[in-house]
Amino acid sequence: MTKDDLPSRVRRLHVRSRKLVESLFAGNYHSVFKGPGLEFDEVRDYVYGDDVRFIDWNVSSRMASPYSKTFKEERELILLVLVDVSASLSMGSGGVDKREVAGNLFALLALAAIANNDRVGSLLFSDRIERLVVPMTGRRHVLRQISEVLGYKAVGRGSDLTLALKTAAQSLKRKSIVVVLSDFHSDGYQSDLALLARKHDVIAIRLSDPLDKEFPSTGLVELEDPETGEGFTAWGQSGALRKEYAEFWDDHRRKWLSDCRTAGADTLEVGTDEEPADSLQAFFRRRREA
Repeated sequence: MTKDDLPSRVRRLHVRSRKLVESLFAGNYHSVFKGPGLEFDEVRDYVYGDDVRFIDWNVSSRMASPYSKTFKEERELILLVLVDVSASLSMGSGGVDKREVAGNLFALLALAAIANNDRVGSLLFSDRIERLVVPMTGRRHVLRQISEVLGYKAVGRGSDLTLALKTAAQSLKRKSIVVVLSDFHSDGYQSDLALLARKHDVIAIRLSDPLDKEFPSTGLVELEDPETGEGFTAWGQSGALRKEYAEFWDDHRRKWLSDCRTAGADTLEVGTDEEPADSLQAFFRRRREA
């Protein structure tokens, strides 16, 4: 991808995502993510059966008649999206890499959020914090972030999810929605994920590729870890190798699911061979019916 084609890609993604949000997501987003609490609405005449704890005694004494306070859901939400921009997200076996899937998911979630007048921020991370954008409202603010998610050139190559989770916890002062977009090729993050999920609504979205599940059935294959640069040669037609490879990534997936469940974080898996909008729509439907 060249810098010259990034603006046009962002525009196309914006138009497509906006149409999907208008037709599918805005109402679903509103229904599955609740406000952080209640805020005062108005005072009205006390009605038999009202909770006596909500009687406004000051107004009642002035009016010589009982009045009750009423409340409404505090609707404004904060959405903070943690986006893994480490080298492993550049992997994609079918012409679409995980980074592009992350960009699509971010655009859909962010545009749905601002359609509900919520604030949107992002935290891009590799083995360091690459960029932290404070949550704000506005379409222009979101478009700049979509552009960064798609085109940001990371300084680091590795992935430190623990640092990203700690930074998110420190930067958020009130209950928020925290979405993590990553392949979760990181260790030791479980306790910090649990700490974040105690206060916030955390959704862990695992980005995958068909090559994460099945080793290519070819001859000699030169492999390189994109984060460490370490490489080795393997014989792709070895049945034992292919079995061990599949079992390794299946164990990785099952451990990720178990860790998220223990931490209290919701989960979603999206592959590079899948339509992000369909996966997100199914997630909204599952969450709404839960």
